[in-house]
Amino acid sequence: MVKQNVIKTLGPSGTDAHAEAVRIGGENIELFPSFRAAIDNCETYGGKALVAAGYLDMRDGAVVDSWVDLHFSKLRSMTMVGVWESPTKPMCVAVHSEFSGGLADIRTAAAHPATLQFVREHMPAGVEVSTVRAKPEAARLVSEQVVDACIGSVDVVESIENLKILKKLEASMVWCLYEHR
Repeated sequence: MVKQNVIKTLGPSGTDAHAEAVRIGGENIELFPSFRAAIDNCETYGGKALVAAGYLDMRDGAVVDSWVDLHFSKLRSMTMVGVWESPTKPMCVAVHSEFSGGLADIRTAAAHPATLQFVREHMPAGVEVSTVRAKPEAARLVSEQVVDACIGSVDVVESIENLKILKKLEASMVWCLYEHR
């Protein structure tokens, strides 16, 4: 059975991709662990795949997948039916509520690869960064005190009682909507 009205994108709930799928009118949304998994599922079962142009997947500091790789690998089977820029959810530098320092005191951080520029701009040089697949995962790592700080979405950070915001950030993202050829 082909599900044409389903928008498939990066989860978990709370990602910018999920928020954008809802914003563009997604009545039926399926969330996946990666943009690659979402577009692969769309390729097999139908629907539309919403992918951020800023998509990067990293392991051990090396890029293992990106929007460019995803786009070019799907040229024969998927077509882009829409592309646009829109604001992301407000973001922030967040720390555990017990963290007593400021931005200059951050030594370890978690961030989605697409937000590494914010780490470079707002955290000390030499901060040890762990990359994650989604900003909610970065917030969870701070909540569990695995790292000092994260770049997270304000709404997700505010929903976790033991986190506090040190600085708010604003950005936009380019989104690409794909469907099977």
